[in-house]
Amino acid sequence: MNENIVNTIGAYSKFIYNTPHIIFMSEPAVLDWDRIVHKNVRSSDGQDAGNVDAINGDSIVIITEGARKEYKISKSDVQAYNGAEVFLKLTIEELEKYRV
Repeated sequence: MNENIVNTIGAYSKFIYNTPHIIFMSEPAVLDWDRIVHKNVRSSDGQDAGNVDAINGDSIVIITEGARKEYKISKSDVQAYNGAEVFLKLTIEELEKYRV
């Protein structure tokens, strides 16, 4: 292997390992909001928060089992969606502020 390439790769790997990991989200947390309806929801502290019941404009309606609690949160409060579960930026305690 060319010595210049080896030096460049070595410098690059030092840069990667010595640089704080910053992730820039270029895409929204959910590409198709209708796909998350009826999916399980987890709070940022790992608690089961219920299921997505509906999408209303810029809001998401979450209900708990037996529809005992209902929450209405902003789409911006969604951290990620892995195809099976929706993950929130909110803890279960913070979610209580959005109870309807």
